[in-house]
Amino acid sequence: MNEYEVVSIPVSDGTEREFAIIDTFEVRRKTYMAVSLIEDDEIQEGVYIYRYYNAEDGDVIIEEIADHEEYSKAVKAYEKR
Repeated sequence: MNEYEVVSIPVSDGTEREFAIIDTFEVRRKTYMAVSLIEDDEIQEGVYIYRYYNAEDGDVIIEEIADHEEYSKAVKAYEKR
């Protein structure tokens, strides 16, 4: 099995879940990550796309993509990889 970097991301119910980072990529000078949910130490099927950037203090900031057009472009870019 491949080793993946793991990141905690807040989800809609207010809790944080662990996700494996499958890929990172750039579209129009914005950076995105493709992640998959981890449950019971297993990477689940399905990929979620988030925008991210590095803050000045070195932290990684992960954001949901609210704009439908931006999200569609990010998904299309990921699918072409």
